[in-house]
Amino acid sequence: MVGGGSLSRRPGTLSGDGKLLLCPCGQLVSIYSAVTGQRVGLLVGHTEEVTCVILDPENDNQVYTSSLDATVRLWDYRAGTELRRLEVREPVKHMVVQKELGVAYFSVQTREGSGRVMLYNVRTGKFSGNALKTRSAGPLALSRMGTLAATFDRHSLFVWRTGVDVYQPLNLRHTKPYTCLAISADNSLIAAGDVSGRILIWRSFEHSVPSALRQGEHAGKAHPTKEPPLTTVHWHAHPVGALVFSEDGTYLLSGGEEGVLVLWHLETNRRSYLPRLGGPILGLHLSPVDPAKYLARMANNVVCVINTATMKVETMVLGIKLAPHVPMLPPAGVNGGAVAVLPAGSAAALGGGSGGGGVLVLSCDNAELQFYDIARDQHLKLMQVVPRNAISSTESTMSPAAAGSGGGGGGPAPPAPFVVLLALSPDGSVLATVDVRPDAGPYGSTEACLKFWDSAALLKSGSGSNPKGGAPFMLNTRVDEPHRDVVTSLVYHPCRHMVVTTGGSGLDSEFKVWIQEGQRPEAATGVHPITAAITTAATRWRCRSIGGYKSLPMTAAAFSADGSVLAVAAAARVTLWDAESNALVAVLPAAAAGPAAVVGPTAATPLTQLLFIPGTPFLVSSSATCLAVYNLLTATLHWCLPLHAMSISADAAYGLLAVAIPVIAEEARQQQPQQQQHQGVAPAAAQQQAPKIKAAAQQRPVPRSCHVVVFDPRDSTPRYHCHVPGAARVHLTHLPAPAAAAGGSSGSGEGAEGCSPLLILRDSRQYSLAAVPGSKALLNPAKSQGGALESDPALSAFEAAFGKPMVPDKASGAAAPMDTDVPAGAATVPAVGGRPRWADLFDAPSHALPPPTALADSFLKLLTSTDV
Repeated sequence: MVGGGSLSRRPGTLSGDGKLLLCPCGQLVSIYSAVTGQRVGLLVGHTEEVTCVILDPENDNQVYTSSLDATVRLWDYRAGTELRRLEVREPVKHMVVQKELGVAYFSVQTREGSGRVMLYNVRTGKFSGNALKTRSAGPLALSRMGTLAATFDRHSLFVWRTGVDVYQPLNLRHTKPYTCLAISADNSLIAAGDVSGRILIWRSFEHSVPSALRQGEHAGKAHPTKEPPLTTVHWHAHPVGALVFSEDGTYLLSGGEEGVLVLWHLETNRRSYLPRLGGPILGLHLSPVDPAKYLARMANNVVCVINTATMKVETMVLGIKLAPHVPMLPPAGVNGGAVAVLPAGSAAALGGGSGGGGVLVLSCDNAELQFYDIARDQHLKLMQVVPRNAISSTESTMSPAAAGSGGGGGGPAPPAPFVVLLALSPDGSVLATVDVRPDAGPYGSTEACLKFWDSAALLKSGSGSNPKGGAPFMLNTRVDEPHRDVVTSLVYHPCRHMVVTTGGSGLDSEFKVWIQEGQRPEAATGVHPITAAITTAATRWRCRSIGGYKSLPMTAAAFSADGSVLAVAAAARVTLWDAESNALVAVLPAAAAGPAAVVGPTAATPLTQLLFIPGTPFLVSSSATCLAVYNLLTATLHWCLPLHAMSISADAAYGLLAVAIPVIAEEARQQQPQQQQHQGVAPAAAQQQAPKIKAAAQQRPVPRSCHVVVFDPRDSTPRYHCHVPGAARVHLTHLPAPAAAAGGSSGSGEGAEGCSPLLILRDSRQYSLAAVPGSKALLNPAKSQGGALESDPALSAFEAAFGKPMVPDKASGAAAPMDTDVPAGAATVPAVGGRPRWADLFDAPSHALPPPTALADSFLKLLTSTDV
């Protein structure tokens, strides 16, 4: 299953009857109902990002899609089938299709970095020539009559006549860079916006466009003897983001960072407004059916249908909003501390569907939390954590050209607050958040605020569901400055209403335990405390106790599965505490792995994450240089690997550990020349081009990608893995496995052969569910790359002694070998503190063990073997 992603970044379209919205979303095209806003279909086939979707001029039941995979495809979007494919020489950024002549113009980005406008015959698929050379691939515009096309390149606006031949363009130069353009339906007007917020409108310009064919490679800079009349209008304070003419050419619609749709009456230059759209406008597109309706794309991942006759938003489709753009985040926030999953069934209480896959809770811009239904790929609710209004950027955040034009605001924008950490109770009835307000404290310091929220559905007396439009949680307690410095972690107790925070610096570094006042211990008899109903006169939260360890920085915390043990990271060490008495139980040794490791108490890197694996005696810690697994029964380091774990997650049903690892930049650069040499280059020519290819690879940015590796904590050998391309960071969360799949316990052989669905959330806010191949854990058959986990099972000594058949190695088949997807040297590092092989001989339930006489022979062989 795949969901989320950006719906508004690339141009989409309305269907021919205006009832569907087609929005590019990564490698897919998502189809939504223009009435209900629910997703009703997908177009799957492109291998790279889809950049544009336009209706087929000859058949409004079909659409063209362009992609960075250098293909343009024709689809029957109602049936979801691909009809025709056109191979293009370069990745396509923008396109327009001419109806009568059957030609298309593609704006492409060449591998050298420059731009081209190419002419193709869409009926024959043949290349007809380069219409224009540009510095970069810019957007294209085509008039409704189909006789004129245009694009811009910085200070130049090019307009040319369409046809099967390449015509000489008209160059309209400007003193400031262009940002958008539009052509009226009757070819009488062309408008372009610039970075200063001005809109330039040329009238009666059609006769100024040259009708001569292009001559020579560098032609295209000719200027008309008489420029067309020019009118300049100005309202926007920031760069103009989108322009579109009404069908009759009476109005011009514009939008930008202000989040306001402006309607210009071209005869009188009077304006009317539709304000408070919620975000900067990126694009405006005319409806093919109703001339009063427009499709608007906004920067906050919203696509909506606007009716200019009523000046209202009729339909709004909201994807997952992007993460807040902030210059600083504590370590836990970087590793996904502001992401959580409500249990299955919570979507119904939030006004959604059944919620079989749970509800994703994420931190967004403007100090908001978004609740998103995973299974239905649908937005549910927004909750404002810090009361404030959205503010557009001001002069200090604008480009130098825009700031110098005098169109900016009156001063620097105040830093926006944002939610950096959140934690949910196991039943989803209580939410704890930490929001940060930069420059709000004395002398410009950063302030943090801890808040506790109660579920509105439980607070609503006599109602089992949250009223439509209401906030999903209501504020219970607010604590200003819970620590003297930034809060680094926030964890919730698995069995009761207790929260632990860590933070501070230097001597003030500590962890605090927060509980509810008035919580009755006798509620535990018969009814679990966590399931007790919340009333309006419910408890308030207070700090019960404070702890620290040798003034070391407290960077992470975690509760055991039963809540009896609290683990707190003190720099590079793991301290274990009694959760009730705050008594220090044990201090685990610091883990260090890799060539940079130095023996000593302060040499290892501070820990960023801690995690107990339910059903096992193992505790996992991660830092920027090491992934370590501790055995709590022996209080020793079980094994460690020199891995940078961005995110870790525990599979409670099968007792497994999932780790997200970034691809090493040096290895990615070494793979680039090898991949290019295998792309049709002769061996002799490859040797000559190898130095040039290697030098180019050093300068070219490294493609972003990550690996997700699943371990059995008893062994450092990876069990499953998958590759996640196009993501610099990912966040991992295990979803509850189906009852049939999770029947085996983590200690048995049956449970070790499976894996619960693993939610992989990319930095682009697109998510996918990964599962073992052949399992029924996925909620939707449409998968993305990185959606299937590749298996590399290990055989225990117990299985080897009593005849379980050896599982064939999948590395020899179609799946890539495991050690090629793990950073070099990780798989060869021996386990530190691991138990010998003969111990696995007894790793089975007591009722399943054979008599000691049958075990003796196998035990002696393992005990005396050289590979113990």
